Amino acid sequence: MYVTMDRYENDWDVVKRGWDAQVLGEAPYKFKSALEAVKTLRAEPNANDPYLPPFVIVDDSGNAIGPVLDGDAVVTINFRADRMVMLAKALEYADFDKFDHVRVPKNRYAGMLQYDGELKLPSRYLVSPPEIERTSGEYLVKNGIRTFACSETVKFGHVTFFWNGNRSGYFDETKEEYVEIPSDSGITFNVAPKMKALEIAEKARDTILSGRPGTCQPAKW
Repeated sequence: MYVTMDRYENDWDVVKRGWDAQVLGEAPYKFKSALEAVKTLRAEPNANDPYLPPFVIVDDSGNAIGPVLDGDAVVTINFRADRMVMLAKALEYADFDKFDHVRVPKNRYAGMLQYDGELKLPSRYLVSPPEIERTSGEYLVKNGIRTFACSETVKFGHVTFFWNGNRSGYFDETKEEYVEIPSDSGITFNVAPKMKALEIAEKARDTILSGRPGTCQPAKW
């Protein structure tokens, strides 16, 4: 939630914190072991696992022992494709400009899966992604039923991409409406757990009252 993986290009600072630690070997905290790191950081006031700050494990000279270097192989493994796409762009795109890489190691990068079939990202992957056919959204639209999907940025893929079997875009733009409510960048969910629930509810209410028949998929928890 705080280091390496964000979603839908909502907060590139999250990815940069991970890049600095994992690739450059630079972080605000340095420890001799992962056990020491977790015990120390968990002891901080209001600490919880998803929001622990970045740290690196160092040798006796204070140098990071595991930065990504030229010649390394990198494999990213995560069940959630939306959590991997931004990092995959940072690792693979030659024209990446969302933050300063400082150093780009020459390595061979692969994902466990191809996380975005339309972007073909990453270009190398270990397991072909499953093809999900005849989803509920596709079924409804092909039977002439209008659909409405609304969520905030960090959950938008739940009601569009995932809901449609890992496909972006529409099956039929004349029968589907997708509405994205921008998420508040930099505000963590443990501080603002209601997120954009009120705005999503209001948009869903307005759509229902407009008289256009459809289905609503609010923020997924």
